[in-house]
Amino acid sequence: MSVGLYKYDGDMYAGADEIMSVGIASQRLYDTYLEPAIEELGIHFFQDGAEIRLKDVDTALKEVESLIAWVEENVSGDDKEHLLSNLKEGKEAIAANLENEDDVLYIF
Repeated sequence: MSVGLYKYDGDMYAGADEIMSVGIASQRLYDTYLEPAIEELGIHFFQDGAEIRLKDVDTALKEVESLIAWVEENVSGDDKEHLLSNLKEGKEAIAANLENEDDVLYIF
């Protein structure tokens, strides 16, 4: 199992098609590193089960920056490189894929 960032061409719950996905972390990396970081940093939008909308972009981007900084300080080796790469890609995806009030990015 893994955690990713997804966008659909309509309501995800009504069977819309996936139009964008970015892997964030394997379940092991999420449980080991990101879950404790999310709790420590008080992350709201950039976590498993979140929905990010246009009005949330600034906060979500700040949260990803906080997670990147946390990973830089608290993770090492291949896990660090993997998480940093995916978090940076997720940050770019948030900035590029929320264009109007109807757009929603899901993290699960």
